[in-house]
Amino acid sequence: MPRILKRLISAIMATIKAYDRIFVYRHTNPDPDAIGTQFGLVTVLQQAFPAKMVMAMGTIPPALQWLSEPMSTAITATATDLVIVVDCANQKRIDGRLPAGAKIIKIDHHPNHDPYGDLNWVDEQVASCAELIARLAQTAQLPVTPVAATRLYAGIIGDTVRFSTPETTAQTLQIATDLVAVGVDVAQVSHHEMDLSPALSKLFGYVLSEIQVDAAGLGQIVLTQSQLTVFGLLPGEEDAVVKLPGQLTNVAVWLLFIEQPDGQYRVHFRSKALAIDSVARAYHGGGHPLASGAFIPDLATVQSVVQHVQALMKKTS
Repeated sequence: MPRILKRLISAIMATIKAYDRIFVYRHTNPDPDAIGTQFGLVTVLQQAFPAKMVMAMGTIPPALQWLSEPMSTAITATATDLVIVVDCANQKRIDGRLPAGAKIIKIDHHPNHDPYGDLNWVDEQVASCAELIARLAQTAQLPVTPVAATRLYAGIIGDTVRFSTPETTAQTLQIATDLVAVGVDVAQVSHHEMDLSPALSKLFGYVLSEIQVDAAGLGQIVLTQSQLTVFGLLPGEEDAVVKLPGQLTNVAVWLLFIEQPDGQYRVHFRSKALAIDSVARAYHGGGHPLASGAFIPDLATVQSVVQHVQALMKKTS
């Protein structure tokens, strides 16, 4: 391990030890890595420091509550508490308001365009944020229970799409192996990650039959709130469909525009090889080169996003 990383982890651990109350946040619209990382870290710290109060902040979509039940919302962070934010590149995407003046540790694996932490551990080369928390626990010799290991393992296989992304490395696989050795039920986690409710299976069929794919391999589809209501999906359950178009052999890049309850559209940018995060940033979003996101105000902006991606694909072809 590089000396600079050892010093950073030592500084993180010294800061954690200095506070009696620790609040762990992550991004809105969470995925398995966000929830697995957040609650994995909370469990590790609760075991390591039983006298401390360690809380996970933010709501959990019903589809991800197999990872953990939500914690109490009656207790809020103050300026004298420690805040740790995981798996969240931008401060504006944090699920919950941070107390002004609080000490902040940022742990993330997205491009670090917003180093909002007093301490920032960001590694863009790592496949998932859960992998960083597992490394933290290993380096600092913190206890990892089967519950913590399961949450971190779920985060890893969620963001690596079951070890299939380009960021998946030998280190990723070794950390996953170490977590499994603690007592992860691999089959059970895999079933949870792959489970399809009857409602979601109908959405999968709809997306595969209705997605528009042009000659260059750009796929796009818009999902409105009225359509999601017809399918009878739980809040957040529609996110499971984001990776689906990538299984089509004629798709190289794909865009999903999902209407939110407030009328905005959440844009999922995905690609098999071409870096598309620059387009996400152009619409005040961000993320990884092959997996990014943004919010746009209305349907009128959808065509602008599509044209932007088409221009990028033409330029690089």
